[in-house]
Amino acid sequence: MKLLWRGEWIETPGYEVPADGVLINVSAAVPLVTLKNASGRQQRRPGRKVAVFLYTDGPRITLRKARTKREEPRFTGDFRVTLVLGDAFGSGRRVVALAGRVPPCAQQFAVHRDLVVDVPASFSEDDLRAAAARLIGQTDALTRHCRQSYLYSATRPPAALVELLTQALTAGGTPSAVPTVPAVPDVLRPPVAAGAPADTVLPLTALPPVVASLPVAVLGGGDYTRSEIIPALRRGHFQLYAVANREPQIAAIVGRDYGFALATTDSERAIAELPAPGLVVVATAHDSHTQLACAAVKAGHRVFLEKPPTVTPDDVQQLAAAMRANPGAIEIGFNRRYHPLVRRARARLARESGPTSISCVVKELTFEPDHWYFWPNQGTRITGNLCHWIDLAVCLIDGSPMPVSITLSPRLPGTEPGSDEERVLTVTFEDGSLLTVLGTTRGDDIRGVQEQMDIRRGHTTIAIDDLWKYRVRSNGIERYGRTLFRDKAHTAMYREGLGRIRAGQPAAYPVRDMVVVSAIQIAASDLARTDERTAPVPDWISLAAEETA
Repeated sequence: MKLLWRGEWIETPGYEVPADGVLINVSAAVPLVTLKNASGRQQRRPGRKVAVFLYTDGPRITLRKARTKREEPRFTGDFRVTLVLGDAFGSGRRVVALAGRVPPCAQQFAVHRDLVVDVPASFSEDDLRAAAARLIGQTDALTRHCRQSYLYSATRPPAALVELLTQALTAGGTPSAVPTVPAVPDVLRPPVAAGAPADTVLPLTALPPVVASLPVAVLGGGDYTRSEIIPALRRGHFQLYAVANREPQIAAIVGRDYGFALATTDSERAIAELPAPGLVVVATAHDSHTQLACAAVKAGHRVFLEKPPTVTPDDVQQLAAAMRANPGAIEIGFNRRYHPLVRRARARLARESGPTSISCVVKELTFEPDHWYFWPNQGTRITGNLCHWIDLAVCLIDGSPMPVSITLSPRLPGTEPGSDEERVLTVTFEDGSLLTVLGTTRGDDIRGVQEQMDIRRGHTTIAIDDLWKYRVRSNGIERYGRTLFRDKAHTAMYREGLGRIRAGQPAAYPVRDMVVVSAIQIAASDLARTDERTAPVPDWISLAAEETA
């Protein structure tokens, strides 16, 4: 499929169409609005940020992050709201569609069915341009409603947006009678395409007849994949075989830039195309993690599953069953467990006895309200981010006690129901251990995500400041330590995890910990949605007590 991206027609895989989508064979398109900052992350004083990161994180990590941010427009810098004229595959209906967060034009588009309207066969490009002229007068509403993709967010387009499209198509008048016509961009026409849906797999290089090293399918092509996962795979001498991303241009550009054999918009196709046994790295949107990990291990592959491993109780049941049926085949990527200061703290705590108290203050990133972290199917930011510190507590508390109480502070006055910002999560464990986590967007943001941890057991107090500085106080004596630079331990996690996979050794992450961390984060996310204060520990946490590999 050919797609217009940053002024050039590029070859990409075709769209993988979700259940609520309609695939349209495009005859003409009019880009209405350019979506700025499509990544959804708010940036402040980038020059100062680079200078600070050079001091805190060192030149290697800083330059890698800066390069990733500089390259981001290549992947997400030309998203538009586009009015499309074409024919719906499967029915042949003549339709007009309002496509949000898409390239300016493509041979085919997948659009939510609520934003697809049947038009007569006589509907012309002039009619399309007239409708576009009416819509351009609603730029603010289009920008507000079309920054997210309704195909993937488990939300339907708002009635106001559907009404805007309907009014634009039903209003009378010709292009010459519409006063805003001069402001309407030219109609774009894609190259003539075959009359069939484009293949969701795009071969990029000739595949070797014999795979000399373990082949890898990387599911998800975002900046984390480009800055952390692919460099780790290259250092481990894995063969980059397939890359998947639901955005066709991201799949194609990442595939070509990094030397993958094929690119696809369909993660399940990437798993199917990967020669077995291979390695599947799952770094997609959170709601697909469990499904893809289970599909990969069923196909005979090893799996490296990025956090969070689960979003729903059904996910936990499925993943626990897959991990037990395939012992050691699924590694879960909670990186902070691999940090040298965390390991040092764990060794020091082992010298004490009794319950543990852990307090964490986490300065979170600030996102636009339409960022995918806030989609209903992603489990709130408790699941997406605070799961790190839930996992850390499960790792540090001695004896693997079970949680008995999960509490979340009330949402702030004036915030929307379901808001998970500025909330305090408290977890009590059966041995008297206690975890409190404050997730906040307040405070200085130049250093990005920041975290302060206070860990206490017996007569010892340990403080870890931003995974960089360390202080232990015991019997009135203080000792200090630090790493040279701040480091979130992604490199160490992948070095050790991929090393086990290459050596044929089993994964290290326990099934029990996956179940307990999932139970806490899912219960806390439910509290954020329902505005309840306290949640019972789910009955299915009994999965954690079953015999594990």
